[in-house]
Amino acid sequence: PDSAFPYRMLDALRAALPQVAFDLTVRGGRGMTAEEMLPLVKAQVEHTPAKLVLWQTGTVEAIRGLRPARMRQVLRQGLDVIHATGGSLVLLDPQFTRALRANTDVEPYETELQQVAALPGATLFHRFELTRFWVLQDRIDPERATKDTREAELARLNVCLGQALARYLLNGAGVA
Repeated sequence: PDSAFPYRMLDALRAALPQVAFDLTVRGGRGMTAEEMLPLVKAQVEHTPAKLVLWQTGTVEAIRGLRPARMRQVLRQGLDVIHATGGSLVLLDPQFTRALRANTDVEPYETELQQVAALPGATLFHRFELTRFWVLQDRIDPERATKDTREAELARLNVCLGQALARYLLNGAGVA
């Protein structure tokens, strides 16, 4: 878990701003929908208010064919709680994979994420487009990595995602 992109983001933030103390708490797990994550988000920010909440979502909903509008409702509820405790929300859309693109229609979920991100106190980090670009440019492609190189390719992906997310945050996360 310590090699996951949130920790690589934290490394990049600390390198860019060594005088700032950053705290990172990771909640959730694989296969969780936004609806399943909402109680964890609520409990966390009510217990320890966060200045910034990063919430990756949309993949499980798309794979399971769940209603996109329900995901939007849940994310708005989460945003309300985060905002009430003085925090802001950065949504992270799904990571691009050929399998996801071939087997699901991600677009309705992207649309809902964009609608939530348009609300005050929220923004969207476009992970899908970024990772799609890397794959199509043959820069990083864990799906096509060999068994021997897959772990290294995933580590490289996490470093690159972490650095890109840190730059996004350091540049104001697209918020004026």
